[in-house]
Amino acid sequence: MAATALGAQLTELQRATQLRLAARMISQMRAAWGLLDPADLDATFQQWLRVAVPVVQANRASSSRLAAAYLAAFRKAELGTLDGLPVVLAAPADVKAVTTSLLVTGPWSVKKAMTSGVDLARAADVAEARSSAAAMRHVLDGGRDMIVGTANADRQAIGWARVASANSCAFCAMTASRGPDYGSEATASFEAHDGCQCGAEPVYRQDAAWPANSERYRELWDEHAAGSGRDALNNFRRALADG
Repeated sequence: MAATALGAQLTELQRATQLRLAARMISQMRAAWGLLDPADLDATFQQWLRVAVPVVQANRASSSRLAAAYLAAFRKAELGTLDGLPVVLAAPADVKAVTTSLLVTGPWSVKKAMTSGVDLARAADVAEARSSAAAMRHVLDGGRDMIVGTANADRQAIGWARVASANSCAFCAMTASRGPDYGSEATASFEAHDGCQCGAEPVYRQDAAWPANSERYRELWDEHAAGSGRDALNNFRRALADG
């Protein structure tokens, strides 16, 4: 959490606003899915992509703009000044990367499921959800990249922290349990999976508390994540499931 009450409020507002953006994007992706005929994927996937990819591009840009406004307000709340705040814009959506993600999780997913004997309607429903989750990662990375890139470039920032929800998956909870990142090269970028709802928060002051939920995840990890590697993560996952 931020060092100031206002900073904490701004971070929570930023996360909620980004999730509303993601929800609107998913509605747009659902509408675009109607252009894809699961029974004739080869003839219809191109027209689907022509609509779906721009949806991701536009919403990623919106995510970045929202993050830019948040960064200025947050820094002002934490430090009382915007002097020297760098502007590190998130890169536009990589069309090739977005296209590949949507194809793998969408049409190709349907085809793969069909070869395994899955009912066509069920395969299409799963693929629609998976492609929307992939789109969500690309979109929200716009804001996350903006925050992390700015925190890494801002001489007044001492790092950044992952902002996770109270019901995060084991991977996100584990990552959040590590607390703030202080600029090490190994963790200079934000790790997100398809459908990830986590955000990022700059750290400007040594007295800043960890983001909400991170301390709880740290306590769970220390108490239950015995072993190493996959064993530790599995133990942690079971502890999360038990509440």
